[in-house]
Amino acid sequence: MQLFTRVILLAVTIFSVSAVPRFGEDIGLEQVLFRMVLGEAEGRGLTPAAQTCANIYLNTTQKNGDKLANATNACEEAANRTNVAYTQTSNSTINQIRLQLLTLEQNLQLCRNETDSAVFLNCTVSTFDKNLQLLDTSNSQAYRSQSQFVSNATQVNAEKSNCISSAVSEAKVQSIQAANDFNSCLDKIPAQREVPQKMDQQLREQQQVKPTQIPKEQVSAKPQLMFEDLPLTN
Repeated sequence: MQLFTRVILLAVTIFSVSAVPRFGEDIGLEQVLFRMVLGEAEGRGLTPAAQTCANIYLNTTQKNGDKLANATNACEEAANRTNVAYTQTSNSTINQIRLQLLTLEQNLQLCRNETDSAVFLNCTVSTFDKNLQLLDTSNSQAYRSQSQFVSNATQVNAEKSNCISSAVSEAKVQSIQAANDFNSCLDKIPAQREVPQKMDQQLREQQQVKPTQIPKEQVSAKPQLMFEDLPLTN
């Protein structure tokens, strides 16, 4: 039983240290730990009471694993929603930059289409400031959007990491509690066995007690002596 307990505690320790978002390799690790515990349980030939404790522990651990999976999935979904929102905001800025560059191209194309040199020069001068402003604005917006991409990615990753770390910490607490409950369940088994044993012992003791024998009443010999003392008559 001590070896079985150690295997479970080892599984809890490994699970707690290795608890991360549930991907394929993590599911495989959890299945290995379950097989370790189940294999040890079968090899030890547990009593029905101990098997009940083990089943409760395994069921609790499975539920805790499901909770961790749901929690990490929620963290992933929240991060994805934030990324979508950031992408929509960035796309709005990028679309604005595209329109400004399109206007700039149209202005330049308009001047290039002028065949008369005087008109061409006049067009170039008249649209220069406007084109320069469009180019400068687009360039500034592009730099800000690029920086925002990096900042948003860092923020999303940090929030997701904190969310997952919180879920893992909670899973560790639940795993340790499950192990403690398992040990408590095992500790109660001897006491549960003592109660019926004491009752059986008391019953046997009661059956071994012999009933008190009532002494038979002794017949007095005195009347016989009285007849023996009488004289014989003819």
